Amino acid sequence: MTNVERLWRPSTLRPIRRLRTSRWILSILAVVAVCSSTVTISSRPAAAATLVTLRQQANAIYSRIQATNAQVDGLGQTYDRAQGHLSDLSARITNTKVLVAQAQAAVAGDRSQLEQAAIFDYVNNGNSSAANPLFASNHSTLGAQNIYLQIAEGNVQTAVASLRNASIVLTQRQDLLRSQVHDAAATTSLAAAAFHKAQSLQNQLRYTLSHLKGQIAALVRAAQARVDAANAAAWARRHGTVIRGFPAPPANSRANVAIRFALSMIGVPYVWGGSSRYGVDCSGLTMLSWRAAGVALPHYSGSQMNSTIRVPLWSLRPGDLLFYGRNGSQHVTMYIGNGRMIEAPTFGQRVHISPVRLGYGFAGAGRPRA
Repeated sequence: MTNVERLWRPSTLRPIRRLRTSRWILSILAVVAVCSSTVTISSRPAAAATLVTLRQQANAIYSRIQATNAQVDGLGQTYDRAQGHLSDLSARITNTKVLVAQAQAAVAGDRSQLEQAAIFDYVNNGNSSAANPLFASNHSTLGAQNIYLQIAEGNVQTAVASLRNASIVLTQRQDLLRSQVHDAAATTSLAAAAFHKAQSLQNQLRYTLSHLKGQIAALVRAAQARVDAANAAAWARRHGTVIRGFPAPPANSRANVAIRFALSMIGVPYVWGGSSRYGVDCSGLTMLSWRAAGVALPHYSGSQMNSTIRVPLWSLRPGDLLFYGRNGSQHVTMYIGNGRMIEAPTFGQRVHISPVRLGYGFAGAGRPRA
């Protein structure tokens, strides 16, 4: 087997399947068209839009974002596959060039051997046996010499013919690879365009959703402000604005005991998680006060709100608890009458009496189950 035959045996000349470029391009162009659609969301100011409408728009945008996220993921994978295929084809072209160089080197070596044999035969006037140590000087070896030269020349001719065939195959293969690389590059470019277009749409949808959330938050704040104003007005009508001492709860009631204990804690420093006269937090103060009256409360404002009976502001009584933040999770105080409450507010402060606050995230009032 010659060098060329070793380099170009049938296993190395398998045809490469062409990319189904037209199919890829059509699918990617369809995605580009979808991604090119604009986001048509109302930009009306919050004052002109209802909360229900804005929430419906936000839900629609959120659904589109979910679909776009899946689309971006799919397009990213398509782009990665296209890049990988293009790199693979480029590597095949490089390998083919290496094989061409190896084949050319092998044939060049065979030609060199043939030229040396021809020169040797010319110098010896056709009688190479005298200078060839492989053969004897008598006529009995002349036939073997001729056969050797014929075989050597035949091998070189075979190698040259094989090179011609290999060159044709290599040319065809390189042309095919170049065509495939061109198609793969075009497909990769379209995949990248679709991927980046989808990312742009994704960012646009996120921005629109953020804008809608801002409008919704503004409407909610305005609605909360109206509720707070109404509560404050109702409170002023019921309790008035003049503070004249603390009305006592019913004699010997548990609420009266809880209030007296809370008042005895005035001046105690705020300590997060504290539940003693050396330091208390907001729920620690209310827990200790009602514990003195024989009522158990958990040491957490949100849990205290869950364990008390909801009461409206118009029926608020001394000893009831006022909660702030979502589900009462931020703060708790104790109402002591005449629009006043006692609390352990925050770090750096001490237990003190302050006016009732109905804004500031007021979540409602609760009455311990005495």
